[in-house]
Amino acid sequence: MNPFSRRSALLAWLALSLAGGVWLFGQRLAELNTRFYQDTSITHRLLSQRATQHEAVLATLALEAAPREPARLLAGLQPALPGLVALGRIQHGVWRGSAAPPPGLAAAVHRASTLRHPVALPAEQARYWLVDGQGQALLIDADRLLAPDEWPAALGNLTLQLPQGRVALLHRQPNAPRFGWPQAVDKPLGAKSQPFPLQSRHEVGLAEWPWGRFALWAVLAALLVGALYGWRQGRANAARERERARLARVARLNTLGEMAAGLAHELNQPLTAILAHVRAAERLLDDEDERDTVRQALQTSAAQARRAADIIARLRALVEPGARTRAEPVDVDALLGSLRFLLGPELAERRIALSWHDESEATRPLADPVALEQIVHNLLGNAIEALLGAPGERRITVSARRDADRYRLSVADNGPGIPPEHLPHLFEPFFTTRDGGLGLGLPLCETLAGAMDGRLTAANAPAGGACFTLSLPLAKGAQ
Repeated sequence: MNPFSRRSALLAWLALSLAGGVWLFGQRLAELNTRFYQDTSITHRLLSQRATQHEAVLATLALEAAPREPARLLAGLQPALPGLVALGRIQHGVWRGSAAPPPGLAAAVHRASTLRHPVALPAEQARYWLVDGQGQALLIDADRLLAPDEWPAALGNLTLQLPQGRVALLHRQPNAPRFGWPQAVDKPLGAKSQPFPLQSRHEVGLAEWPWGRFALWAVLAALLVGALYGWRQGRANAARERERARLARVARLNTLGEMAAGLAHELNQPLTAILAHVRAAERLLDDEDERDTVRQALQTSAAQARRAADIIARLRALVEPGARTRAEPVDVDALLGSLRFLLGPELAERRIALSWHDESEATRPLADPVALEQIVHNLLGNAIEALLGAPGERRITVSARRDADRYRLSVADNGPGIPPEHLPHLFEPFFTTRDGGLGLGLPLCETLAGAMDGRLTAANAPAGGACFTLSLPLAKGAQ
C-alpha cells in the first residue's frame, strides 16, 4: 500500500468534513422539519377541537327547554372556552345576549337553517360570531383560542383566515432571517362551520444550524486523517495481520466442525451400548412379578436412547459437507402422540393443557421425522417454560393447516408472549432470556427447518402469548 501524501491527507480531510457536514446539516434539518410539522399539527388539532367545542355548545344551548340568562351562561362556559367572549339568542323575535347583536344576524340565522350547520359572521379585530339556525350565537376571539403556554416552541408565524380577513395568531419572526430555510403548512380547521384556513410559516435561520457539531466533526476528521497519515508505514503490516487473523478464524471454524463430528461419533458408542443393555435387561425380566411395568419403562428408555442417537446423527450430518436430509411423508398425529406421552408427566405436574387441532385436510408434510420431532419437542419445551408462573388457565395449542402447497404447523401458548425488542434476535445463536440458557435451541431448530426446505417464524398472537409457525413442503400424494 502506498502511504498518504500531504496533499492526499488534506483532500481526505476536506472530503470527510464535507460529507459529515452534509449529514449533520441534513439530520438537523430533518429534526427541525419534524418538530415544525408536529407542532403545527398539534396546534391545528387544538384549534380544530376548540372550533368543534363551539359547535357543541350551540347544539347544547338549542336543547335547553328554559334558556338561562346570557351572563350566567357566559360565566359558566368561559373557564372551559377561553375564546368565548359573548353569547346570545333570538327569543320570540327579541335579541337576548351579553353583547349587542351582530349586523346581519337574521340573514345568518336563515343561512344556517338552510345549510343545517352554524355559519360564521365577521366581527371587529380577531373576533367572529358563530350563529346557528335557531338563533343561537357565540362571539369568539381567535386570539384567545389557545393560552400563551399552549403554543408550541417550534412555530414562528401563524395566521388564521377569518371571514373579515387574515388574522395573526402568532408573530415570533417579524423579519425573515438571512439565508433562511422556509417551512410552511396550510391547512383548514377541521370544523364544518369554521373551516378557516390555518397558515403556519417558519424560517430556519443560521443560528439554528449545528455549527458546534460540525466544528467537532471537522476536528475529529482532522485527527483521524492525521492518525492515518502518521501510520502510513504500518498499514501494510496491519493488513497482513488482519489477513492472518481472518485465516485463523477460518481454521478455528473448521476445527470446531471437526470437533462436533468427533463428538457425535464418540457419543454414538455409549448410546449404542445403552440400547444393547436395555434390550438384554428386557429379555431377562420375563419372570419378574412386575415385568410388564418394568418392560414398559425399559421400552420407553430404549426408544429415547434411539431418539438420542438419531439426534446426534443429525447434528453430525449438519457439520459434514454435502450431507442431505432424509425427507419422507411424516404422520404428525403419531409424532404428537409420541411427544404427548413423553411430556405427559411434566404437563400434568405444571397443570398445562395440551391440545392438537388438525385442519390440514389429511395431508402430510415432507420432512425428516427426527428433525421434525426435535423441532416440535424444542418448541413445546419453550412453551412450557414460558407458562411457568402464568396465572389462570395454562394452554398450549398445536395446530396444523394446509396453505396452498405448504404444510403449516403452529405451536402457541397463552403465556406472557415475546417482548417486541426480542423478536428480531430469537434465532441468533447464544441469544437467550432464560437463566442458564445457552441460546442454541431456536437457532438449531431454524437450521433443521432450512435443511428440510422449511421455514420457522415467531410472532405474538393477537389474543396474547407466543406463536411459532413451521412451514414445510407438502408430501405429494400423501393423504
